Amino acid sequence: MNRAPLLLMILVTLLAAAGWLFSKEAIRELPTAAFIGSRFLLAALLLLPLAWLREPPPSGAQLLRAAGCGTLLGASLLCWVTAISQSDALGSGAFIMSVATLMAPLAAWAAFKARPGRHYWLTLPVAVAGLLLLSSSTHWGVSLSLFWFLAAAATLGVQLAVHRHFAQSIPPTWLTCIQLAVTGLLGTLLSLLTEQWPASGISHGIWGWFAASVLIATTLRYWLLTHALSKMTTAHAALLMLLEPVWTLSLSTLFYGEPLGGAKLAGAGLVLGALVLYQLPLLLRSSKFKASNG
Repeated sequence: MNRAPLLLMILVTLLAAAGWLFSKEAIRELPTAAFIGSRFLLAALLLLPLAWLREPPPSGAQLLRAAGCGTLLGASLLCWVTAISQSDALGSGAFIMSVATLMAPLAAWAAFKARPGRHYWLTLPVAVAGLLLLSSSTHWGVSLSLFWFLAAAATLGVQLAVHRHFAQSIPPTWLTCIQLAVTGLLGTLLSLLTEQWPASGISHGIWGWFAASVLIATTLRYWLLTHALSKMTTAHAALLMLLEPVWTLSLSTLFYGEPLGGAKLAGAGLVLGALVLYQLPLLLRSSKFKASNG
């Protein structure tokens, strides 16, 4: 495989991990739903010209399907931003969110009758054991951030299953743009109904974190991800994306002093191992297919 998409995907995981830090700092003063709403609406507007120039506009049916994906993405992100507003254990949260890839097959089974294979059922208990170790070794407090991380991961798992299903028939840039726009609209609506902006105003430094979230962690990240995915197999991409929680844990330890006890490291290792074991057959199958057609 060419090195360029490989390096791009590694960069994408670094940007995604940095997005956890950017978001955590931005919502110290910005209302959480307003942050998600404005961040994703701006990112959608930045991607709209690219979608318009590169791909034909979606039909009405495709628009509705993409909007449905965006609703699920919005729900997941609102749970996620609520979780990170209540906890500095971003590394543990990132590993919990990564389990969404293991929840997606269950959602696909329920929605599209695509039953997971035997290998999936062997890796799932390993991931669950890892989650138990992560939760037992983290002081989640009374904020219920663990619940919000799990809710975000479960919703994201459903969104991934629906996204993969509809991505076969909807132009990818339009699908990304519409999902980001719907997510932004949901966050904005929720903010208007439930939130108030701080009476003392927002400090200038917070807007820097917000700009980094929009430009670097959302627009640039998704654009590079789309470009990298066009040059590599899904199996390769899925394995490389497992680097995101590793980078996030490193950043959380560096910036927030997140403790790295033995139980937490063991839990993170089990989750990462389960995800690698789950993706490995896909990678081997892809390599064999490529070799037979080479």
